[in-house]
Amino acid sequence: MFNRRTLIAVGLAGLLAACGTPDPNPLSRAARGEMQLADIVVTAEGAGFESGAARDYTSRIAPDLDAALSREFADRLNRGGKWKMMVEVSRLNLAGGTSTALGRDQSRLSGAVRVIDPAGALRASYTIQVLAGEAAESRTGTLVGAVANSARGYYRELLTGFARDARLQILGGDLPGQRLVRRISN
Repeated sequence: MFNRRTLIAVGLAGLLAACGTPDPNPLSRAARGEMQLADIVVTAEGAGFESGAARDYTSRIAPDLDAALSREFADRLNRGGKWKMMVEVSRLNLAGGTSTALGRDQSRLSGAVRVIDPAGALRASYTIQVLAGEAAESRTGTLVGAVANSARGYYRELLTGFARDARLQILGGDLPGQRLVRRISN
C-alpha cells in the first residue's frame, strides 16, 4: 500500500522529470507564444496523388488545405504578423468506403510544414501525416462502413486532421476548453 509520503514523493519525482525533459519543438516557447502569421502558403506541386479519387482533388487540395489551416490558426493569422507558414503536400490517397471497411486501403495525407521567421530564415520544419478510415471489425460494420463512408468524407477528415496536427506540432497542445474558446471567438 502507498502512504501519503510515497504518493507525494512519486508525484514530485514525476514533476521534476517532466520539467527536466527537453522540449522537442525546434521553436522556443517564447517564439511560439509571440508568433503571429502574416501568411500561410500551401503548394501541391509534385505531390503524389495515389488513387483515382485523389486525382479528382489535384486542383482543390492547396486552397482547401489553406482554408483548413487558416481556420485552425485564425488566432495567430494577423496581417501585422511577420512569420510565414509554408506547406508542401507530398502525398494524398483517398480510399472509398468499401475498400476501407474491408481493410484494403486507408486514406492518407502527408506533407511538410516550414515556419519562416520575420528575417526570412527557416526556424522550424515539421513532417505531418494523417490517416482517415479504419477497417471494420465485423460484417455488419463492413456493410455500414461501405455505405456510410466516402472518399469525400475522408478528404474533409484529412484536411481537418492535418491542420490540427500542424497546430499541435508547432504551438503545442491546447489547455482544456481552449480550442472551443478559440473557435467561438474566431
